Amino acid sequence: MKIVGEGIISGRSGRGAYMPGIEPLPDGSFIACQFTASSFVASDARIEILRSTDDMATWSNEGELRVAGEAEDGWSYRGARIYQVPDGRLLLKTTRFETGKIAETFDASSESLQQPENLLMWSEDAGRTWSKPRIVDAGLDPTKYTANGSGDLLQLAPDRWMYPMETWKPVGYGGPPDQKALAMFSSDQGQTWGERTVVADDTTGAINWWDHVGTVLPDGRIYETVWSHLYREVKDLPNHWLTSEDQGRTWSEPRPTNLLGQMCAPVALADGRVVAIYAYRREPQGIRAAVSENLSHFDDETVVFDAGGEAILGDPESTSLALNMAQGFGRPGGRLLPDGDVLVFYWGTRGGISQTRWARIDVDG
Repeated sequence: MKIVGEGIISGRSGRGAYMPGIEPLPDGSFIACQFTASSFVASDARIEILRSTDDMATWSNEGELRVAGEAEDGWSYRGARIYQVPDGRLLLKTTRFETGKIAETFDASSESLQQPENLLMWSEDAGRTWSKPRIVDAGLDPTKYTANGSGDLLQLAPDRWMYPMETWKPVGYGGPPDQKALAMFSSDQGQTWGERTVVADDTTGAINWWDHVGTVLPDGRIYETVWSHLYREVKDLPNHWLTSEDQGRTWSEPRPTNLLGQMCAPVALADGRVVAIYAYRREPQGIRAAVSENLSHFDDETVVFDAGGEAILGDPESTSLALNMAQGFGRPGGRLLPDGDVLVFYWGTRGGISQTRWARIDVDG
């Protein structure tokens, strides 16, 4: 694989840019989204929309996402992605979090998370304005669970969409988190979401299945990779993978890959291979991409971003949750472009400024 182009989407001093998503549009332009905040876990996070009409050489910032019919305060918005849908509109998926119970979105000492809501919004004018949000509710007990978005929304068929989520514990719950990867399904193109499926769950509580991300293979199977972490230890297992042959109703048991990463985003190629874009958290830390022919073993690895001395910001405690809150790069994702190249997007820090970034990879280069 070879990087054939790269650049910065956005970044400025004093308010970092994080967790980007980029969607290529039919007219050859690109639309992007990101959240900006005073820090990675701050409760003042807001979504911004950006656009490029010159093959991502430059980006125009179209400002903060305005949520129709909603007050502008009281929520922290993170993790947005934009998709094209069959009727020609754009769809924006994001998670917003309450802001009043703890100082930041996540509290490492209590291991608790502000309660989230998972949203969908539609645009009929190429992303310039957006509809009122539709809440995708996982239907879990809010006194014991939080459920936030994880990975890409998958359009499996015109009448079946998949909204991936993961669970944690809310502020005020005293027990350990009952963490699992799950997904909600819609049979009417996102209007209602009544079906829930558990994708991966270690009922012993030993393994956390974090950040599960899926792609649809040419044969119709769903292929997912997941960050696999030993709870209460600063130790990650190899990234695991699993598949579904029935559009997400049932799943195989997670199996290890040879990748030693955290969040990992797979992109299916037309010939059946998969490119995995992942956060490598060992020295030298950064964003990497590798390709697999058998869904399990990845090789031909390419370093997309070298985090250098800004892989961890500040001087956090040596616990996995505290380190996660101090990350200086991460949240990779990707899209297969019409010419067969893979578009990679992620965020990273340079000179103390957290930026959203992109790279274009020639898989066979």
